[in-house]
Amino acid sequence: MLSFADVRVFESSEERLSRCVFCGKGIVVLPDDRRQGACFDCLSLSVPGPVPCPECGNEIPGEARAAGCPSCGWFALGE
Repeated sequence: MLSFADVRVFESSEERLSRCVFCGKGIVVLPDDRRQGACFDCLSLSVPGPVPCPECGNEIPGEARAAGCPSCGWFALGE
């Protein structure tokens, strides 16, 4: 188990409370938050879904689209 203090601080109290950009649920936004305004329930909506590779047909995970197909090495150049 890791045990360390959270050293993030708010600039002002207005920055803490926000609404989810997908469902509108109230959320607390922390400094350096990487959820991009989504609540944890909607966080998976902010990641694109998998797509089939045009070369081999295997699925490319949404978060790995920029890296190309892990199976055959296909990479979209300027598409």
